[in-house]
Amino acid sequence: MRPVGIVGVAQTRHAERRDDVNYAELAFEVVSDLLARTGWSHDRIDTVITASSDFWDGRTISDMAVQDAAGAAGKSASKVSMDGTFALVYAAARIGSGAYRTCLVVAHGKASEGNPRLIANAAFDPIFQRPMGIDDHLALGLQARRFLDRRRLTPGVLVEAAARSAAAAATNPNAHRRQAAHVLVADPLHEDEIAPDSDGACAVLLADAETVRGEAVWLDGFAFATDVHGLGDRDLGEPGVLRQVAREAYRSAGVRDPDRELDVVEVHDASSAQTLLWREGLGLADAGGPAWNPSGGAMSAQPGFATGLVRVAEVFERLAQGEGKTGLAHGMTGFVGQAHCAWILRKRARA
Repeated sequence: MRPVGIVGVAQTRHAERRDDVNYAELAFEVVSDLLARTGWSHDRIDTVITASSDFWDGRTISDMAVQDAAGAAGKSASKVSMDGTFALVYAAARIGSGAYRTCLVVAHGKASEGNPRLIANAAFDPIFQRPMGIDDHLALGLQARRFLDRRRLTPGVLVEAAARSAAAAATNPNAHRRQAAHVLVADPLHEDEIAPDSDGACAVLLADAETVRGEAVWLDGFAFATDVHGLGDRDLGEPGVLRQVAREAYRSAGVRDPDRELDVVEVHDASSAQTLLWREGLGLADAGGPAWNPSGGAMSAQPGFATGLVRVAEVFERLAQGEGKTGLAHGMTGFVGQAHCAWILRKRARA
């Protein structure tokens, strides 16, 4: 596949509510910011990929609400109803195939427009699990309990992990500011140990090697995989297919020792249990190694399908600013890590 580089990124400030904008305006805001940052215009972008959900947006063909705002009019455009890291796969493939030279990826989430727990319930098995009222938070609680029991750990490790994420988020200007109470939500998880539902958007602009000049951040490797759907059909206390995804991503990018070769890692952690569990799945040591979620990870903001794409943006920003040469960005779709995607980003001269 032809080399694919990142021209620029942008993300909104994430918040509990953005009543000042609708979905289209949220996408327009982040795309306008990206174009201003890069000095590009819509006529230089060949194709557009968006990431959104009919369920979460409360309308069918959800991408139609944001295509004009993203500048997709008159262009080949498509949608991925998964996390933005998976949309990035689609976008990179379009460029890598030689069919297009540039591609804009836009993802958004606006949880405040509906009832997140009720919407989440609709994704579970309709015969056995949905009637029980299970939602994403309850599933996270089941996962956290299994994680603790399998490793014979106490809930104190969840508190510590959440505190580290909060400390990192305190320096992140785009983080979702909240006063999360230590109130039990889904045993053993408390409110401050679960990622907040956020309104926000993220955009990433990709281009081929002929377009990207000089030293840049390149997409050097990736992998993705999907586990079984049923919560009772996989061990929630283990990283599942993330181990497979990590191995393949490292192999594709030529990374042999991730603890030594990676400079920064950003993961989509929907709970403090996942903060710890995904580190295991990526094959990283318990301490040391790359900077871990310096933005606070998803625990700092969880704007729907933009959450993983924000991880890509965060890694890109740090590499572009000279904070290392190689990073990993992780996204997931499906409750308690049903599907995972990992990208290896590397700053180097033109491929």
